[in-house]
Amino acid sequence: MDTILVIGGVILVIAVGVLILAAALRSMRPQPPEPQTYTPSPTMGRSVAATSTSTASASALSPTAIAEIDRLVAAGQKIQAIKVYRENTGVRLQEAKDRIDHWSVSTTAPHLAAVSNASAAYSSITATPSSVRGALAASVAAEVDRLVAADQKIHAIKLVREHTGLGLKASKDVVEAWPVQRHS
Repeated sequence: MDTILVIGGVILVIAVGVLILAAALRSMRPQPPEPQTYTPSPTMGRSVAATSTSTASASALSPTAIAEIDRLVAAGQKIQAIKVYRENTGVRLQEAKDRIDHWSVSTTAPHLAAVSNASAAYSSITATPSSVRGALAASVAAEVDRLVAADQKIHAIKLVREHTGLGLKASKDVVEAWPVQRHS
């Protein structure tokens, strides 16, 4: 009878051990990742409800400011877009950064996407020397002509960037393709 109790005890210990091992292995299984959603920073100065929707924060902006931010975001100039957003809303840096990181031209201002104040030089379409020349003031275009002819391309790139808002690469591409105006 003692051997039956010992065997029963061993079986019971083994069964409990198997259950504990199964529970431990089940908890070690890799879990599918949870979907990521945008949540505003908890350190924001304004209420989260007012800033978490794109229409609420965009409504505080003028159509001109929205068009400018659209242009900057489309051109990949996030820092300048953050500056414009902060200047027009007065929000803290972190809130402006979060907003611009999630800025979408089509959903933020769909009514302005079709009727943008941006000229061809400011659009997200590849800029060409002729489109940029048309968007520049005559005196600026003449200065770019002079700089390209004098082989001062770095200064020409800076001038194009300054007057068009294009990024460095786009400005460089425009200046590289700029026709040289030789004065006889």
